[in-house]
Amino acid sequence: AEVDSDALTEALVDSDALTDAEVDSLALTEALVDSDALTDAEVDSLALTEALVDSDALTDALVDSLALTDAEVDSLALTEALVDSDALTEALVDSDALTEALVDSDALTDALVDSDALTEALVDSDALTEALVDSLALTEALVDSLALTEALVDSDALTEALVDSLALTDAEVDSLALTEALVDSLALTEVLVDSLALTEAEVDSDALTEALIDSDALTEAEVDSDALTEALIDSDALTEAEVDSDALTEALVDSLALTEAEVDSLALTDALVDSLALTDAEVDSLALTEALVDSDALTDAEVDSLALTEALVDSLALTEAL
Repeated sequence: AEVDSDALTEALVDSDALTDAEVDSLALTEALVDSDALTDAEVDSLALTEALVDSDALTDALVDSLALTDAEVDSLALTEALVDSDALTEALVDSDALTEALVDSDALTDALVDSDALTEALVDSDALTEALVDSLALTEALVDSLALTEALVDSDALTEALVDSLALTDAEVDSLALTEALVDSLALTEVLVDSLALTEAEVDSDALTEALIDSDALTEAEVDSDALTEALIDSDALTEAEVDSDALTEALVDSLALTEAEVDSLALTDALVDSLALTDAEVDSLALTEALVDSDALTDAEVDSLALTEALVDSLALTEAL
């Protein structure tokens, strides 16, 4: 029977759509050649039957190929699943790493918190260090303040002692020489009150007292100490009467009252400071104070230090004359 080659071609084309499986290309080529031969002439029905049988075999092959295709598709899906499994495994590994990272993140957070606490501790340490430094400085300042206070107290006491006891002349007096003169005043007093040194002549004590306290002669003009010494040791007066040593001492004490005005303590202090600056050698202030205090004990009454100095200077000249 005549076979519509176009229908056969369409069937073959349709069968081509099923060639996802392996097909014998040579058998397909022969089938196509046979289809061309069937188009040109009458085909024996037996041959057509065989062709149909071959077509069934082809259909079975196509069915098998479809099953194989499904298997391949399943294999591909399995492969993809395996690939996805690997990816999932990697994801799980990454998840573990992420978990560890999160744990490390917590540890890092704790470390940062500890770091902040440490920073605050360091800041507090700096503040504590500054506080300690300030405390040390304050302690040193307090110690210096105490030492200064003690020095000021000692200075006040020394100033009062010096104001009460130091002897200053109207002129500048060398403090070292003054100290030596005051120290020597004990021996000088003993000489002055030694009656044996004055027993060679009888001195009228009243006349001597009047001569010593003659205020008119001392207040009218500045008296040359040498002239006063000569007047005091006038040999004519010394040969006329016996000298009463106690009266002489009292006369010397009374002569200290010749000062007519009180000495301004502030000016005296300034003068004392100036006089101390005049010395060429260091003077032990404690020894000077003790010497001055000892010199105060030489009199039976409170003696003005300025007058005492003048009296001592005059007494030196008197001793030389005697």
